[in-house]
Amino acid sequence: MPSHETSLYSEERLGAELFSAGISSRNIEDIYSALRQADNLCPWYRQDQSGRRPTEHEVVSHILLPLFLGLGWSHQQLAVEWNRVDIAFFKTTLTNEENCVMVLEAKGMGEALGDVLEQPLNYMRNLGLRHVTHIVVSNGATLFVYGKKRRSWDSAPLAYLDVTCLQKEYILPKGTNPVDALVMLQLSAL
Repeated sequence: MPSHETSLYSEERLGAELFSAGISSRNIEDIYSALRQADNLCPWYRQDQSGRRPTEHEVVSHILLPLFLGLGWSHQQLAVEWNRVDIAFFKTTLTNEENCVMVLEAKGMGEALGDVLEQPLNYMRNLGLRHVTHIVVSNGATLFVYGKKRRSWDSAPLAYLDVTCLQKEYILPKGTNPVDALVMLQLSAL
């Protein structure tokens, strides 16, 4: 087995690395708050005795939107259920096809994400979203970030984030870590 760093980030260390990567102190505090909320909610949802799993709408409103707002996206740049896209991200406050730079496909808590990429790709083709640079798929606890290689989309994720396990290096996808994922998602807002 290849070696990798499995220890978890402390808030202090994560904050220092995010700051070194260019994320502002204010955004770091907002990111901590969103990650703490997600870290509390995910296990609570899993322990729910009713047998009901949170829907994708709950995942979007309680976990994903707070995270992206913490990363510096404004409410005006985010559109929920925009033309069937779970969350559309816009470079400016004019929420049209030309300004859409990222899309997110959400699933309910605990749902598998292995075959989810095709759905946002279809939305992009059907809506003519030519300026999208990243696709995010998430079930609340985990986020995979995909990117373009020239004109086609890579089927291997560029970044991965497990909001309940901020491990210094994830085994799969190889070489991914929370700092790179958060920075990539935050820089898309700039």
